[in-house]
Amino acid sequence: MTGLVSTDKQTLDLLAAKSSDYVEAAELVRGGIVESRHRAIAAVTDPSGKLIDHLGSAKRVVYPRSAVKPLQTVAMRRAGLDLTGAALTITSASHQATPMHTQLVLEVLNSVNLGVDALQCPTALPSNLAARAAAQAPSRLFFNCSGKHAGFLAASKIAGFALDSYLDETHPLQLMVREVIEEFSGEHIVHTTIDGCGAPLHALTVEGLARSFGKLAQTEPEIVSAMIENPAVIGDENTADAILMRELGVISKLGAEGVLALATREGYGLAVKIADGSHRASAPILLGLLRKHELISADEFERVFDLVAPAVLGGDRVVGELRLL
Repeated sequence: MTGLVSTDKQTLDLLAAKSSDYVEAAELVRGGIVESRHRAIAAVTDPSGKLIDHLGSAKRVVYPRSAVKPLQTVAMRRAGLDLTGAALTITSASHQATPMHTQLVLEVLNSVNLGVDALQCPTALPSNLAARAAAQAPSRLFFNCSGKHAGFLAASKIAGFALDSYLDETHPLQLMVREVIEEFSGEHIVHTTIDGCGAPLHALTVEGLARSFGKLAQTEPEIVSAMIENPAVIGDENTADAILMRELGVISKLGAEGVLALATREGYGLAVKIADGSHRASAPILLGLLRKHELISADEFERVFDLVAPAVLGGDRVVGELRLL
């Protein structure tokens, strides 16, 4: 176990989500037989931050992964980062390294006279297939978190913080990130480790993640508007979070291992964590909760569900469906 903040193993075992904390929330049916089942923890909070609905044990701790990137952007802005529109959105993105994405990352770096060599995220090839085919070699620029790292660097340079240690858990900007997450989630961080990109990763309850998005929607209009107006910057044209933002006008962000969070502009927050780390059911489950609480219309639910749910095909014929439980 590693981290600036860490409980003892016995306590952490009590707090962390276990198999019994997840409930079956969706199933994939093919030819009349349930082929796969998806177990989840989910939470819905109202604009005051109160938990009003949940699936499974929403007070259990999980890793929110990249779903917290918009909160990290809040900390960057508090440190002095002054970006707007798509350039602001790329700092919250898990992008697929299209030419648009990489140009935005370079724009953030160039705004403070830094280059790609300042990034400390891993190297990668683009996730977007066309961009991957055109790439000559892996680059830090292509890593899906490079926009966030560029934002960390730009905010640190503006604030006069050290650049070479911007990923350290005790770096002033990372301490600001921790403060923002605690403020927005209403929770004390009990455990910190390291995310796949090398940045500190703070554990949260699913309820706390939902609450943080609800507060984000109510208190950070520049970030919210930038994300909703530039949904493809967050991932790509057809990532689930981009579809939800484009079609429903909510803010939404995917995280690795089956995490998805969203909020309405009014401040209702929703979050889900899928037990097996798959994203096949994450957006459909949150759509179901939005509809249950009449936060979207029946027509909106059906239209967007068809966009985010997997097609169950037998050749070119539909032979099944994903069903919510």
